[in-house]
Amino acid sequence: IYLSPRNAEMSASLAASYDCEVLESNQAVADKSDCLVISTRPAFCLDALADLTFQPKQLLVSVVAGMPVADLRGAVPADVEIIRAMPVNSAQAGASPTLIYPDHKQVSDLFNYCGDSIAVDDETAFDQGSVLACVYTLYFGLFEQLIQSTTSEALPADKAKALVLGMAKGAASLALQKTETSGEIAEAIATEGTFSKLALDTLKEREAFAPWDEACKLLMTRLG
Repeated sequence: IYLSPRNAEMSASLAASYDCEVLESNQAVADKSDCLVISTRPAFCLDALADLTFQPKQLLVSVVAGMPVADLRGAVPADVEIIRAMPVNSAQAGASPTLIYPDHKQVSDLFNYCGDSIAVDDETAFDQGSVLACVYTLYFGLFEQLIQSTTSEALPADKAKALVLGMAKGAASLALQKTETSGEIAEAIATEGTFSKLALDTLKEREAFAPWDEACKLLMTRLG
């Protein structure tokens, strides 16, 4: 794996940790690679590509948020194949559900090392799914709030953390196995007279889920 020297600190860290090689320039990486992965911030993506000379039939994988294939196509030769992917940093734990457009076996195999690749055949679907790569970050804020809310002298923070994150993992695992919707699972658990229903009703009464809907719609507008 060849690395760009663009972010010297990050490249040095990756090279030391994963036996990668840092080259002297972006062009040097392009000259030696069959598959190129671009992961700049959106504002820098097209300029970085425009400065490169590509080889015939190279594969370009873009993990740049909100950058459509049409814009990428304008910066690279017609014989360079373009695939968009949207991993999240749970790839570090081998647990990133990575969106891919369009379907491509080599790219899917690559991202399956990081979790599970999920291919879509429509770029609008990719953009909408990319919203969840942003929402993913919000889970950590929720986890931290739950940990703080349940930590006490009786229940230390490390135990609260293990319970909160274990419950989140368990809920996700169950929802993936079930054919019912997540809402239906919640209603089946939070039956009349249970503490679960008391908590769920409290959140519903305060419209606690509405801001999540607003955040998703805002992100869809921006990414669209």
